[in-house]
Amino acid sequence: MMARPSCVVLALLLLAEVSASAEGASNPGFVARITRKGLEYAHRYGIATLKKELSTVKLPDFSGSFKVGWIKSVSYEFYRLKIHRFELRNSDLRLRPTQGITASLTNNYVSVSGNWKVKKAFITLDGTFDVRVDGISISVSLNLGKDQSGRPTASVAHCSNSIGHVSVDISGSLSWILNLFHKRIENNFKNILEQKICEMVRKSTASHLEPYLRTLPVIAMIDQVAGIDYSLVGAPQVTSQVIDTPFKGEFFGRNWRSPAPFDAPPIRLSEKQDHPLYFAVSEYVFNTASRVYHQAGRMNFTIQNQHIPQDSPICLHTNSFRAVIPQLARLYPNTELELETSPESAPFLMFTPGNVTLSPVIAIQAFALLPTSSERKLLFELRVTTNISATISVSSGRIVGSVTTGSKLKLELKHSNIRYFNVDLMEAILNYYALHTLYPSLNAKLEEGFPLPLPRDTYLNSLELHVHKNFLLLGANLEEAEH
Repeated sequence: MMARPSCVVLALLLLAEVSASAEGASNPGFVARITRKGLEYAHRYGIATLKKELSTVKLPDFSGSFKVGWIKSVSYEFYRLKIHRFELRNSDLRLRPTQGITASLTNNYVSVSGNWKVKKAFITLDGTFDVRVDGISISVSLNLGKDQSGRPTASVAHCSNSIGHVSVDISGSLSWILNLFHKRIENNFKNILEQKICEMVRKSTASHLEPYLRTLPVIAMIDQVAGIDYSLVGAPQVTSQVIDTPFKGEFFGRNWRSPAPFDAPPIRLSEKQDHPLYFAVSEYVFNTASRVYHQAGRMNFTIQNQHIPQDSPICLHTNSFRAVIPQLARLYPNTELELETSPESAPFLMFTPGNVTLSPVIAIQAFALLPTSSERKLLFELRVTTNISATISVSSGRIVGSVTTGSKLKLELKHSNIRYFNVDLMEAILNYYALHTLYPSLNAKLEEGFPLPLPRDTYLNSLELHVHKNFLLLGANLEEAEH
């Protein structure tokens, strides 16, 4: 997967440009980090983007008049001005801790060509000209803000430029007349360029950068049950090496919304520089998702006979349970069974270095489906515990997962209306079902995953994932899109 540089570079620069004031905010569930390599990427492609932008700049026509001895007043006009060469000789992108970033270009060169025209009464003379401008220096700073919805905003805080030397070469009939006034003409060109450069920077910020940043998702809907809140919880933090942008990263119910009754743990990132971009995803993100789906009842399952694999040696029928519960077939002969499962509480993931685990506690109720009515008869209740290992990865900009059994299901008989039965054999039956039906069904749902907070046309490649205490760290590269 690849990234389109013209927008991504602008986004990287914007995320770096922050005010020095810090906001009091809770720990983020999600942190996006830009490293020095990310800034080098922004620098490299930003220069290419600037060259492309400059090639499309339209310089305004300008005109004036002057007096030439006995000819007296003569009016002139310069038009069809076009930049046809621009050399960026020295450029720098530098982080300033707690303040932001300085982007500067010095000792640059531009050449402009166009047409000129001189009028005196009914006489018109014309020709062409070339302008060479040396020693162009530009310095730009941006301010990053956060609106009430938690979406980033951008504005140019400072833009300055200076022009060193301007040289005009005029050709055509009687061009010597204009050359008499080349100083005035050169000053006009200098003033036009000085005004146009910062105007272009401000216009590019308003027309390209700000709309692009608005494509950063603040709320992403996952499915009919849940959405995820990606609003900023504070201003990006700038050090001499990295820029960290904190996001809320909290799942919520689409039909109801209440704050999570637990806080996100702190994310402690090392000063890693191997990739230009890092994402730290707290276990908090996954656990707020677990809470939402648990409260919505999406973790409750009713297991019926039709859900059991056809090649299973045991089906949910009293005749199949003769060896486990001999009295069951006598009490309810030739009767189908049904199991209702639900977690006692939302199962939470725990991140430790190199591992992601969860230890759900599940309640199971077994019912006999009476053939003479729609009534169900409660048979027994079980308490099930197990350890599960999770694997997390990224696919197409989405965090996805899968689970495998870390330990077998352990059963505890909580209550029985049919006397004691062989718990160990029932345990083996449920382990078989979990391995062949429950885990594959759960993994199919986990493959859908949830999206990373990426602006439009931003993609990742060369992904590298590591599990740390309390969070998952994803390193990624950005590359130019293929056209």
